[in-house]
Amino acid sequence: MPTVDANPYPWPYNEDLRPENTVILVIDMQTDFCGPGGYVDSMGYDLSLTRAPIEPIKNLLEVARAKGYHIMHT
Repeated sequence: MPTVDANPYPWPYNEDLRPENTVILVIDMQTDFCGPGGYVDSMGYDLSLTRAPIEPIKNLLEVARAKGYHIMHT
C-alpha cells in the first residue's frame, strides 16, 4: 500500500492509505488569510508566506480527486 514520507514515520503507520478511509482536509485557504484585499493584506503583511501553499495544495487536490479521495474544505 502507498504511504506518505513523513517524520517521524511514514504515514499512515499501517500503510493503509486509500480513498475509502482517507480525506484531504484543507483549512483556512480563504481570502482573509491568503488573498489580495483580505484581512492579512489590509494589515500590510507580505502575502507570499500565506500564499506559498496554494499551488502545492492545488496540485494535491488534482491528484486526489483523480484517484477518488474525498476532499473537505473549512
